[in-house]
This record gives sequence, structure tokens and C-alpha cells, in this order.
Amino acid sequence: MSSHDPEDPSMSDAPREGEGGNGWHPAGEQWPASGVGSRPVVTVRKEPAPRRAFASLGFLLDASRRRRTGRFALWFLVIALALGGVGLLTYPLVTDVWAHRIQHRLVQTFASPQEKQLFLHPVEGSPLTRLIIPKLHINIIVVEGISGNALRAGAGHYPGTALPGASSGNIAIAGHRTGFGEPFRHLEKLTNGDDVQLITPFGTYTYQVVGPFEAHGNPWITGPQDWSVIAPTPVASLTLTTCDPPHTSLNRLIVRLVLLSKKA
Repeated sequence: MSSHDPEDPSMSDAPREGEGGNGWHPAGEQWPASGVGSRPVVTVRKEPAPRRAFASLGFLLDASRRRRTGRFALWFLVIALALGGVGLLTYPLVTDVWAHRIQHRLVQTFASPQEKQLFLHPVEGSPLTRLIIPKLHINIIVVEGISGNALRAGAGHYPGTALPGASSGNIAIAGHRTGFGEPFRHLEKLTNGDDVQLITPFGTYTYQVVGPFEAHGNPWITGPQDWSVIAPTPVASLTLTTCDPPHTSLNRLIVRLVLLSKKA
């Protein structure tokens, strides 16, 4: 019976360098690129981010359906989304009805004997003037103030700016472009030469849209913090402002007019 010498390399179970097997080398070299047990190298293509996101969402939804609490959460989410969609669809209709009711009350007050006193000493929400834009089929009462409460009427006069009919200065009026009657929805359609009327207890005043001036068009778009558009002017002017684009308050759409005629 032969003896087994653990120090004898010839009796070792490990493959020697250069022999068959897996090509292992005592110097710590890696597996060869090919040979016994090797696999071709495959480049993994990274999925686009949107596809990975949808895959993760699908996994979460599938996992949620398997749990009772998960199913309850999914139903709650579906109901919440449905109510949100209904709210978005009905918002313009509801606010239009609201503004119509306010306008009905304002018309009655505007025709009352105390309107002259309200015009000379306006308070927030009180009727100030009737705004008529024939081209846009607009005929509404403008109230004093531009707060959220005041603008529920549809359009409001910037406090501190000139009163309608003033012989100089800048009358500034803001109006909704979405909801609450959206009187300024198509304000961008006004062009050079279009007329706008302001009716007050003291007379009717006609203003006309002017052409481009000061290196910009008219109408034009500016930032929400550009208060220079309602600054006083040397001639009797009317400035109409609204949000732009519709359904947002990112910018402001401005139209400038000048006094054309007045009729007592």
C-alpha cells in the first residue's frame, strides 16, 4: 500500500498549472474568457427611466391587490382620483354660476341712487363701473379691489389707480381668464383700434386699443411682479390685465388703451 505524502505535489487533488480543469492559477488569476464552465459575456441594456417607473408601479399595484389593506388603499385612491376629475370638470361651471349671482346683485346696486356715492368712495367689492367690450361680447360690472373675494365677480379695479373717466392717469382692471365668468378669456384677441367702454354714474367713456409701444406689442405678456404696467400715465389710459396662459398664473397678459371720447 502506497503512502500519501501531503507535501508531494504529484499527489495533490488540485489541478496543476497547464493541465486541464478550470484553468485556475495559484497566482490568483481570473477564470479564462472561454473554456469549461464559462459563459459568453452579455451586455445588459439599461431600461429607460419611464419604463422602469411603470414596472415598479405595476409591481406595487400587484402586491397591493394581494393584501386586504392594499385593496382598500387602491379603492381609496381610485375614488379620490375620480372625485378630483369631477371637481376639475365642474369647477368652471360652478364658479360661473357663482359669478352670475354676484353680477345680478351688482347690477341692482349699480342702478340704485347710492351708486354715485359708492363710485366716489369705493370699498372692496362695491360696484364701480360697467365694462363693455363689443368684440369679446363682454358686458359686466367691475368691482373695487383685486382680492380673491372681489374677483369672484369676474373683474376688479386695482385700488390706487385712476378712476374710470379720469382726464389723466391709468385705470387698471384685472379679470379672470378661467372660471368666475372668465370675462378676459380671449383678451389676446383685442387689436389696435378696438373699442372698450366704461360706464359710470357720471358718464360713458370710450377707450381704444393702441398699437405697439415702448418696444413691445399690444397685447403683450409680462411677469406677475411687473407692477409698472399699472403705473400712472401722462394721458388718460386704461390697462386690462389677466393671467397667462389660461388655467395658470405664471405670467400676465396686458392690453393698453387710451381715452378716445367721453359722453356725459
